[in-house]
Amino acid sequence: METTTPAQANPSTSTGVSSEKPFPSSDRAAASQSSSPDAKTVTASAAPAADSLLKRVAQRAHDAVDAVADRLSSTAEGVQGSLDKAGESRDEWVESAREAIRQHPFAAVGTAVLIGLALRSLSASRDR
Repeated sequence: METTTPAQANPSTSTGVSSEKPFPSSDRAAASQSSSPDAKTVTASAAPAADSLLKRVAQRAHDAVDAVADRLSSTAEGVQGSLDKAGESRDEWVESAREAIRQHPFAAVGTAVLIGLALRSLSASRDR
């Protein structure tokens, strides 16, 4: 049996150095697996990041809803306050009108008759 040296196995190299890759094929497979993570590793490492992102998005959405609710609440309170003031103004106006009628009953009746005649003449002119 003859034994061959690495230089004899590969005649293109004259230095006697083998042209084999630095890793055997099984080592290359292990090296490629260790340098590129598999799906389970990627999923396991992405889960905390996704969970954190989801929590931040949910918190921001919650904050936005709270801000809108606060604005609507303050707007509703403002509208309610305006309605209360209008109601108070109406009540004051009615009371003022009643007091004026009590003080000057004939002038109030005369004013009511004149307003009635004016409305009748406007209504009659529309019917023509």
